[in-house]
Amino acid sequence: MWYLKCKYKHSDCIYAPMLEKLNLSGFFHNIGYYFKGNYVYTSAILQLSGDEKSIKKYIQYIKTHAKVAKMEVYGNVIFVLARHKKELELYSAAYNPALIHPAPAYLSKDGFEIVEVASWDRKILADLIRSLKKNKTTTYLEVLKFVSKKMDDIYVSKLLPDLPQKQDEAVRLAFRNGYYLFPRKTNLDKLAKMANVSKPTFRENLRKAEAKLMPKLISE
Repeated sequence: MWYLKCKYKHSDCIYAPMLEKLNLSGFFHNIGYYFKGNYVYTSAILQLSGDEKSIKKYIQYIKTHAKVAKMEVYGNVIFVLARHKKELELYSAAYNPALIHPAPAYLSKDGFEIVEVASWDRKILADLIRSLKKNKTTTYLEVLKFVSKKMDDIYVSKLLPDLPQKQDEAVRLAFRNGYYLFPRKTNLDKLAKMANVSKPTFRENLRKAEAKLMPKLISE
């Protein structure tokens, strides 16, 4: 199996540029697509993280976007059906049926999309890279990894609970800074200082978030 991980920006993206403006981040789960007429219709789940007021502004932005055909909102989670012109090479390459999505894309606060895709055919991934390079609205592209590997860590999409803002921020901060690595790259004292709260408060927020997430992540 061939595997590609890349980091990029393109200005005509529905999702990432506005996330950057509102200082939000999110995980983008591609759950399906189909071709109809001159368009490709894409179904996705976007799980947002950040300030609640900014999330509300972002949801309003999505509701009024010309490319959005339908949407449903559940707290900080948005289900979206979007419509793109099929003749745009980037979208034809990005939604090639031969692609496998082993993990959700991460949309960062600084406007980058970090995407992981795989395929049995190396050419499919090479075509995606070429399309990103040729795309007139691509402003940044970095290939982080392009290798042949065994895909033993496929992510299966499962909707996670809607965490309160402080709990969500605590668990994401811990993850980003290596708290769950072995050996750990940080500790609760450092994380609490970064979050600008006391150590007991941070510990409580983190433990509550973990208690809600674990039953969803590990099936009995």
